[in-house]
Amino acid sequence: MNYNSIDWNEVWKQQYEKSIELKGKGDCATVWDSKKKAQEFLERSNKNPGRIQEIIELFKPGKHSTILDVGAGPGTLAVPLAGLAAHVTAVEPANGMAEVMGEYAAQEGISNLDIVPKKWEDLDPKTDLKDSYDIVFASHSLGMPDIKESIEKMIAVASGKIYLFWFGGTPAWEQRMIDLWPDLHGKEYSCGPKADVIFNLLYSMGIYPNVESRNFPNHFEYPDYNAAFQGLKEQYGISTPKQESVLKDYLDNMLVNENGHMVLPGKSTGIRLWWEVDK
Repeated sequence: MNYNSIDWNEVWKQQYEKSIELKGKGDCATVWDSKKKAQEFLERSNKNPGRIQEIIELFKPGKHSTILDVGAGPGTLAVPLAGLAAHVTAVEPANGMAEVMGEYAAQEGISNLDIVPKKWEDLDPKTDLKDSYDIVFASHSLGMPDIKESIEKMIAVASGKIYLFWFGGTPAWEQRMIDLWPDLHGKEYSCGPKADVIFNLLYSMGIYPNVESRNFPNHFEYPDYNAAFQGLKEQYGISTPKQESVLKDYLDNMLVNENGHMVLPGKSTGIRLWWEVDK
């Protein structure tokens, strides 16, 4: 095989589409249309202020900086960054996430944050965005079918650095699907594309990014056993008593009681890729 002839965008598309089709839940944004889930996500994220501060120190935003957050979720990063920068544009297609982000910004007294409630692949930069941004980033929000087109759109509106955060290896949440899917659905689970595909795609585009990896605890905490069971039942598309029994056996073995909460322990690897846009 000629390595240089590999179409890494097509590799991404195939892995992405196979994983989405297997789960049968639509695209990534539809998972977070629920305001309740979005609020829980924000509360869970804000329990780790060290990570937020780490990102702020990486970006080093100044009072004149303009920032674009692609797939901003509930504003975990967009809101605190807006408190330090001149302006932040947050692109977030999920209704629940966008609503929670707006409320979070209001609570923090933030008025320089624009929320664009669209998928990144659907928006028009000429009408939905500012002309350019000093910092463009996507933090674990690259669930996009055409990753090359999405990156090219980021490059088009970037005047400084672009940061992409994605997963390496097998994240904890995906490992659980690998473990459970055959017994639940009678087939192997298909993992989504990871950071290696992004790196190779960028390289094929003549972009040679800085790369950094880090291992981090990736625990999922639930108020009680029933909340864990019901949450994963919905996530895994469970509908029969036999499937419920499989999940129950798994949780009985894996859940840990920590300070009155039920925790699914795990570890994941995060990959950062960043580069200066050459214009």
